[in-house]
Amino acid sequence: EHSDDIFGATPLQTAQLSKQVKQNIPQQSSLTSVPHTKLSQSLSSLSTSSNSSFKFTARQPSKQCEVTCKLLSSIVNDETLSSPKDVVRSIFLGMSFDLSCFKKLSDKTVLLDEALRLGDSDVICAVLLFLQKSLHQLVLFPLLKERHVAAREYIAILEKQKDFKEAAMLCADLQNSKEAAVHLYNSCFRGGDQNLQQSLEHISKNELKNLKQIEVESETVKEHIQLLERQYPIAVNRSLPHQSEKQKDKTSPCVGKPVSADNLVGSSLLSTLQYCCRYNWDAPENLLASPVGLKKTFRLTERQYIWNAFIGRLLMNEDPIKILLVKGMFGAPKISANLSITRILEIASKLNGNPNLFDQLIPLTETSDKRYHLAKRYQRHRIVIDVLISNKDRISLLQYRDSIDDQTEIDYINNTLRVSSTRWKN
Repeated sequence: EHSDDIFGATPLQTAQLSKQVKQNIPQQSSLTSVPHTKLSQSLSSLSTSSNSSFKFTARQPSKQCEVTCKLLSSIVNDETLSSPKDVVRSIFLGMSFDLSCFKKLSDKTVLLDEALRLGDSDVICAVLLFLQKSLHQLVLFPLLKERHVAAREYIAILEKQKDFKEAAMLCADLQNSKEAAVHLYNSCFRGGDQNLQQSLEHISKNELKNLKQIEVESETVKEHIQLLERQYPIAVNRSLPHQSEKQKDKTSPCVGKPVSADNLVGSSLLSTLQYCCRYNWDAPENLLASPVGLKKTFRLTERQYIWNAFIGRLLMNEDPIKILLVKGMFGAPKISANLSITRILEIASKLNGNPNLFDQLIPLTETSDKRYHLAKRYQRHRIVIDVLISNKDRISLLQYRDSIDDQTEIDYINNTLRVSSTRWKN
């Protein structure tokens, strides 16, 4: 019913063309037995014939026409049904195909080369999955080493299959030592936290020594082993009375849900630091659970240490002001490690920090406008009032007095307006 779309002509013109085609081509039992070259030559001769009594109307081919032409072009003869080129084309067009006919290594190699020549990632993956099942690793890897695109696709397949050991071996054959080390490191996590330390020690003593120029990766594995050596004893010694369900419902904005003794082993370094800051804040440096010991052993920056110590103390409802403030020039207090006061106050608000913390940190902001907005956001009325007084803004001060319910602050504003010698701007 869509013949006019397929041939680019009206139904009448299509009927005339069909009649002339039948006169020039012998009757066959099926369409697949008609050679494509003869059909195309006949159509070409008919379309260019000067005696033709009709002309085709130029039309833009529809999407259905393009799909039909692609499917028609994919029809193959029986004698070439199992050729690598036709099979690859069938995979690309989503048609049925059978790869079991490729038994010889040479045929499989040609099949892979045809898939690479086509350049479609899905086709390459389909061929590689077939080769993975039908070829031994010792035979497959030499083929992939000579075909870089296929090797990268096969590594991606192994990553999705979580076969990191085989991916590491292929990367090592490709002289990509750093990526091989990363895959070996990922393979250690498949056995769970209980066997993690043993797996890391195994690859550190064996596989990683065979790789070159992986100093950074080797150091990372060694530091992870050191962290696990600390975490196991800390987790075992958890039967202290103060390690109860206190603050269990709070969530750290930087790391997430705080770890407990049950899931401490295998957690990150910063999560471990927060745990030690919560429960072992005063531990001497020579103990495994000492926060200062963790900082020095793993060479944490001052910024990393202050952030997590601050959060750890907040989670225990302790005052972290001593951690945050240091003496600056002329003895004036300033924020440690140039941390953002805005971010500190945001975290303190989420973790229900002590109001005294806001009263001490907000006055340290650079400008009066920023100090005013922060104080208003966190309802530190006295700081807002002092800012308005310093700005000599009497009208805003009266408006703010009417907007609050704290009688102490209202009396403070009234006394200021009554006895102050300030020359108000308005």
